Amino acid sequence: MCGIAAIIDPHARAESPEQIAGREAQLVAMLEPIRHRGDHECFAERWAESGLALGTNRLAIVDREHARQPQTDLHHQVWVAYNGELYGFHGVREELEELGHKFRTDSDTEVLVHAYLEWGPQLLDRLNGMFAFVLYDTRDGSFLAARDHIGIKPLYYVQQDGTYYFASEQKCLLTHAGDIRTVRPGTYLENGNERRYFSLDGHERQAPEQPVDERAAVATYRRLFDDAVRRQVDTDLPVAVTFSGGIDSAAVLCAARQFHPDVTALTIGFEGSADIEVAERYCAENGIPHIVSYLDRRQLVDVLPEIVHGAEFFEAIDAMDTCVGYFAFRLARQHGFKLALCGEGSDEVMAGYDLFKTHENPTELMRYRVHNLHRTDLQRVDRSSMMNSVETRVPFMDRYLLEFAYSAPMSLKLRDGKDKWLLREAFRGRLPDYLVDRPKIRMPDGSGLKNTLVEYAREQTGFDPEIGRQLGIDTREGAFFLHQYLAAGFPMPQQRFKRAGYDYSANGYFEFIS
Repeated sequence: MCGIAAIIDPHARAESPEQIAGREAQLVAMLEPIRHRGDHECFAERWAESGLALGTNRLAIVDREHARQPQTDLHHQVWVAYNGELYGFHGVREELEELGHKFRTDSDTEVLVHAYLEWGPQLLDRLNGMFAFVLYDTRDGSFLAARDHIGIKPLYYVQQDGTYYFASEQKCLLTHAGDIRTVRPGTYLENGNERRYFSLDGHERQAPEQPVDERAAVATYRRLFDDAVRRQVDTDLPVAVTFSGGIDSAAVLCAARQFHPDVTALTIGFEGSADIEVAERYCAENGIPHIVSYLDRRQLVDVLPEIVHGAEFFEAIDAMDTCVGYFAFRLARQHGFKLALCGEGSDEVMAGYDLFKTHENPTELMRYRVHNLHRTDLQRVDRSSMMNSVETRVPFMDRYLLEFAYSAPMSLKLRDGKDKWLLREAFRGRLPDYLVDRPKIRMPDGSGLKNTLVEYAREQTGFDPEIGRQLGIDTREGAFFLHQYLAAGFPMPQQRFKRAGYDYSANGYFEFIS
């Protein structure tokens, strides 16, 4: 897991050592704002030549001693700067070795290099993981920039005077003229031309729903989920699981303990909150190492400017949720964890929110929520964990599990007023009923946060409460967080990432039940 940056001038001629050094210095300056995305000793690992500079702040997880970046092949034909993890990459490596490729490391990064040499952009069809990378081919001066299937890992770029600037976060690109663009999930840029290599909608049921073998569907979901977690805990590092006491994180925790010998649950919340009470009960009953940390209003308020800048959010709910996530991953880092798992993404694909129960077309709502994850919840996980130099994996977003869950009929998700039926049945018997049947409780409610940050934002002054009207932001707290975003140096957004009736109910976002 890393932060990456790249500068590519496709039209550059042979340059002087001074020109190359200047571009290299520019690259290092781009990497500086995301220093936290890597280990201190692995800052700005880089390579530069005429018209090109690639760099990485590496958080060493796989082959920690030898996987220095950028990586290349024996003949220096292809170079890559890479952020992410490829799950089950050893199978791809074995196939490449049978085809004659020679490896110098045990890293997944090097697999990308050889896979590109063998298959070109079609290598993306063979990958399951979370990733963003920029690859340069010295043989013809071409480049490939790609992002994983659902956008777990970020990648942005600016094109300025014919030169491409890529980075893991937008803040790295603020000094460059031009609009900051997003490399969309499931796409790649080949020499600047965007192409899609993955689409969930290609896996949807197109015909009217036929009778479903429910037992087979539950068994398949359980198998795919176990496979996803097994791949994602394939590490010699200890693993933390952020555990709220809900069915999503409980399923992740249960499976992680089955496939890894050193798993610890982490729970945060205000003292007396529902999440902590349930999480403590389950961990105590099952002898699970469990670390609890209590939230404090003053700490949450104090960290707000850092969160808005670090997480790059202007939507109020995203910024507030990130504050809580930040303290969860800070807790992980304080206790020596570099690797964590979480339960994000389940609610979107498995119809876990109350909105699904009242929406006129819950399948369309699912499509919207899942395809918006890369700029909402998945962005929150990436930024809040990487701000603490912790790699966080999201098993519910595993490529094969997601394909199956996304295509499953809504009747397997919503049933008799209960959400996530398929997931709950897959874990019935593996988890106690009080977890399997626990109703969905939103994070602000379960953690005890409730309206703490909303009320704080509404009390603030010194900003224009109408600042977001043109975007449809019509609350004082919404205007406050947009003001914070602009004060951090980001440009005015062109659109919102939240829609009434799709992201929140018409009568307000927060409806507390605990």
